Amino acid sequence: MAELINRVNAYFRKIYGKINNRNDMERKLFSKGSKLSIRIFRFILLSCMCFVVLYPIVYMVSISVRDPRDLYDPTIIWVPKHWTLSNFSTLLGTLNYFKLLVNTVIIASIGTVLNVISCSLAGYGFAKFKFKLRNLAFAMVLFTIIIPPQNVSIPLYMQYRQFDYFGIGQFFGLFIGQPLTTNLLNTPFTLYIPAALGMGIRSGLFIYIFRQFFRGMPKELEDAAYIDGCGIMKTFVKIILPNAVPAIVSCVLFSFVWYWNDFFLTSMYFNEPQTLSTALATLQDTLRSMGFDFYSNPFIIVTQMQAACIMTIAPLLIIYIFLQRFFTESIERTGIVG
Repeated sequence: MAELINRVNAYFRKIYGKINNRNDMERKLFSKGSKLSIRIFRFILLSCMCFVVLYPIVYMVSISVRDPRDLYDPTIIWVPKHWTLSNFSTLLGTLNYFKLLVNTVIIASIGTVLNVISCSLAGYGFAKFKFKLRNLAFAMVLFTIIIPPQNVSIPLYMQYRQFDYFGIGQFFGLFIGQPLTTNLLNTPFTLYIPAALGMGIRSGLFIYIFRQFFRGMPKELEDAAYIDGCGIMKTFVKIILPNAVPAIVSCVLFSFVWYWNDFFLTSMYFNEPQTLSTALATLQDTLRSMGFDFYSNPFIIVTQMQAACIMTIAPLLIIYIFLQRFFTESIERTGIVG
């Protein structure tokens, strides 16, 4: 009887062991299947995001290297049958590309440097010093982010048309009979002055970034500098700024791109196209004045416009390729500290 019971127990243990092995195999297969599903979903999601981002660039490149007659061919989707670089060569002379490129680089670079310097000082003041109406002043800074520049475009235009040197010209006008003013329109000072005073393009956002970054820095760094005999400005230059490289890199890159792509302010202050963005906006009228017949061949403007867009964004793409690592690191560290 005992032997029979032992045989029955051994039989059930054998069956139970097979069931456990089967359950383990099923759990492993399920785990592998879930991991594979996540990888497939992630691949599809990233592919869709890359398509959305890269589609405009691929489209511009495809159209810009085509002959206009390829646009009449419905069988051509991406790869043209008649390759040509004549669109680019035509625009080099039409846009006066290299002159506009130099002007754009100068305006964007100087505006960016002035913007970052003034915004870093303002952000440091809001983060580390207590003064009356500080919260109200910072609220005004946030309002500059919310309020679009179009709302203050007319007062700014009138101010730069008769720039009185921040009221000094009006004071001298009391003695000489008329205000001392200067017309700053059609000069880059209309962009440099606001940038130097913390009111450049997107300055409110940069002040906010610097303020959040400086608030996350330990106060012991400043205390140690003060003990060593450093003043406020020396502490800011020698101690704070070297530790704020991620925020500086982020603001420099964003500011440079926004000054490069700006159309509203440059078209309002300049009588003639001085940057690539303003020249791109008036390209159709420029080509028409040079004798291009858009009525007999309307697709000429399409190929020319796409080629002009490629020539406008190409310098930014090249800069991003070389500075991608620094840009990614600065964004990550700014987000962590802020």
